[in-house]
Amino acid sequence: MSENGSNSNGSNNGGGTTDSSSHLIVVSNRLPVTLAQNGNEWSFKLSAGGLVSALSGLKREMSFTWVGWPGKDFGQEDRLKINSLLKENSCSAVYLDDETAELYYNGFANSILWPLFHYHPGEMVFEEAAWEAYQRANKAFADSLIDIINDGDLVWIHDYHLMMMPLMLRKLVDERGLKGVKIGWFLHTPFPSSELYRILPVRREILEGVLGADLLGFHTYDYARHFLSSCTRILGLQTTPDVVETETRMVHVGTFPIGIDPTKFAEALQTEDVKSRLGEFERKFSGTKVIVGVDRLDYIKGVPQKLLAFEQFLSQYPEYVGKVVLVQVAVPSRGDVEEYQHLISNVNELVGRINGRFGTVEYTPIHFLHKSVTFTELVSLYAVSDVCLITSTRDGMNLVSYEYVASQRSNHHGVLVLSEFAGAAQSLNGSIIINSWNIEEVADAIYQALSMPAEQRQANFKTLSRYVGKYTAAYWGVSFINELRRVSQVADELAQLPRLTPAILANKLGAETTMGGKRLFLLDYDGTLSPTRSIPEFARPSPLALSTLRRLSEQPGTLVYVFSGRMRAHMDRWFRDLDVGLVAEHGLFYKHSQAAHALMAAAGSPEANGTPSDASDSTESVDGTAAVVTHALDNGWSSLVQHKDPQWRETVLPLFQHYTERTPGSFIEEKEIDITWHYRNTDPEFGQWQANELKMNLERVLTHLPLAIVNGSKTVEVRPSRIDKAYALRSIMKDLKNIKLDCVVAIGNGRSDEHLFAYLNTRYAKSSAFPLITSTVGRKSTDAKYYLPNVDSVLAIISKLLEPRSNNNNAST
Repeated sequence: MSENGSNSNGSNNGGGTTDSSSHLIVVSNRLPVTLAQNGNEWSFKLSAGGLVSALSGLKREMSFTWVGWPGKDFGQEDRLKINSLLKENSCSAVYLDDETAELYYNGFANSILWPLFHYHPGEMVFEEAAWEAYQRANKAFADSLIDIINDGDLVWIHDYHLMMMPLMLRKLVDERGLKGVKIGWFLHTPFPSSELYRILPVRREILEGVLGADLLGFHTYDYARHFLSSCTRILGLQTTPDVVETETRMVHVGTFPIGIDPTKFAEALQTEDVKSRLGEFERKFSGTKVIVGVDRLDYIKGVPQKLLAFEQFLSQYPEYVGKVVLVQVAVPSRGDVEEYQHLISNVNELVGRINGRFGTVEYTPIHFLHKSVTFTELVSLYAVSDVCLITSTRDGMNLVSYEYVASQRSNHHGVLVLSEFAGAAQSLNGSIIINSWNIEEVADAIYQALSMPAEQRQANFKTLSRYVGKYTAAYWGVSFINELRRVSQVADELAQLPRLTPAILANKLGAETTMGGKRLFLLDYDGTLSPTRSIPEFARPSPLALSTLRRLSEQPGTLVYVFSGRMRAHMDRWFRDLDVGLVAEHGLFYKHSQAAHALMAAAGSPEANGTPSDASDSTESVDGTAAVVTHALDNGWSSLVQHKDPQWRETVLPLFQHYTERTPGSFIEEKEIDITWHYRNTDPEFGQWQANELKMNLERVLTHLPLAIVNGSKTVEVRPSRIDKAYALRSIMKDLKNIKLDCVVAIGNGRSDEHLFAYLNTRYAKSSAFPLITSTVGRKSTDAKYYLPNVDSVLAIISKLLEPRSNNNNAST
């Protein structure tokens, strides 16, 4: 019997073959082995189990090492012998002292994560010592890989026991420069709703731990969706249905259906042992319908609910009394834990009550087996039964349902009654899906199954058998690894983007300096020079940012422009003491610095007196595109639009107000020209949903107007079309056309900055006029040629640049 599982819809790459040149390291809590000692010698036996079967297909196609805990601690002498034996069988042991193992496994994994992930928070008992042991154990697992891992290896980490390991391992391989190592992590249980998960005291640490992987796998999309929601709500990260965007990486999320090895059950049906035992069952239950249940005796398996539903069925349909039996196999589980002892007592009481109420000397309604059964016994029970009843209250997958389908005979097709709270319910079309908490519904489903016509049973069986036969355990393993390869290729492309270091920047600038040449810095504001703030009034630059900009702008031969989506009044107020050029409202307004005006005057440019270069009726710009027409405003500002149109604002504002009233935490920012709806402080999922709907409605009512509807960072903005930072830069570059530039440096973090990077690349990247350095903030798909990790690194690299040249030559980070 298997209880571990996994599920997918479409994110896998199919069950094709893998690259046999790769080496796979599988990491699980326990090694799939049983060690036995005979005198001074140790022997080794491979354990059976769902995960072992699932990975058997991969083991035949690629080199393979399994890493895990051997089940107990050993002395140093025994460790040497065991390690040698395990190595011969492609295994490697992680040794934990007994106290750490107990606290990590029973104290945290099984007493905190297991009940929480299965929607039983009342069973949680959080202790700091257990949490510390969990971290120590995960660190031990990560450390154990350092001696066996090589660049290019694939690492597949399994289950809730090792949720801190991906990040720990990521840090270790990065320190060793192993950039080609790919890390996958798979959860074999449900992942709970974010509303439930958020009660975990170490909720952030656990999420950040698994986000060290390249690919995260779940049983069903429901579980993946809950995980994505937790990342959004708790960590504040941007997510899509299959990606989590961290500060430095894109972590992919997928759903993958695990299966079983159906040939194992089909072949077992042909063995003499099964045929003999099946014949005994047929004689014993002659003239009687058989319902089979096979569960670990755990509170998530819904065994009490199953018994109550069977009792309700016998009460509601008395004609079946004496004509149907329930054979319930209950595999013992954690009998030393108080909660499980109460469960056993409750189940025994229910079995006794129902048998006493409906049983006779000749008839026992429930055959209750509180023990494990042999594989022969299990297959025979599956084959003889008319119904398999699974009433899990919360179950990751439940592969009993697959095993039951695989054990059906050609002339006998049983009916599968399956709880909607088992992950398998999303895959096994052809089963009767039930709410296991609704006792009457389950009783009716039992009646429906027992009275189902043979033709319907056969049709259902064909559907189920086709699915179980295709989506096997081996298919699951190959699918996950293929997807890990695919997303890793995407990650490799991002990894190709080099980090901009002080050495690169300083050497580039220094090498290209010529007599009279100037350096031009184009710096985004929000998310680049300053963290993004949700309230405009709180978005003022920090003293460090102002000091850094002042020192940069005071450098000889240096021009600095700060680009922002903020209003020009804010920009004037924040930067009034600095001689920097400003671009406001994402390019609708710009102004030159005094240094720029002085240089333009010296070069004889008419723009030096504040007259915009394109205020004339010219129709072509210096780069061959349509002319940028500018309009002089007060205080040195120029506008790229002539005036604001009150008509479209009168159309947009009521719509913005409608969504603001219905989206708590949102607000409207009215600027001089554009209007922005902010939803950063709303419920993350509801705010995004409202933003999508608002954008759709705006597109409908503004389709005939020359306006752009722009999705920003937690904003929806309406502004004149064609106007963006690149458009403003075209005007700035034309104003500066008579000034010799030695280098242009552009740094930004948002979508609007990508337009600027694209324009610079198209217009200047291949030009020999001056070198171009572009950098995004955060590693992402970008038109920039470099990246910087965050705001602090932007300020740090500029500060490093301003140090004496001798220091810059030695800078590398």
